[in-house]
Amino acid sequence: MELVLKVVEGVGEYGIDSEHSPGVGAYYVKLYDGSYDSCGFDTEEEAATELEFIVSARKEKLSSDRPAYYDAEGGSMCNGIGRSYF
Repeated sequence: MELVLKVVEGVGEYGIDSEHSPGVGAYYVKLYDGSYDSCGFDTEEEAATELEFIVSARKEKLSSDRPAYYDAEGGSMCNGIGRSYF
């Protein structure tokens, strides 16, 4: 049974796995898209840090995938032929 401690809306969560094996950390981290599901973290801080790292890495990847003519919110700052609206 899992006890959810923190949810990052639309991304994932971390919590306590009450069925963990003896000698293995009781905390888990999982992403809702199924790309990551890991248990065995010894402390809540370790699990929280792992989830925060994944979230920030995904945000960084998303922003690096966006062409340079987009602003931080994803809106175009350019009319597509190199002329800025600013």
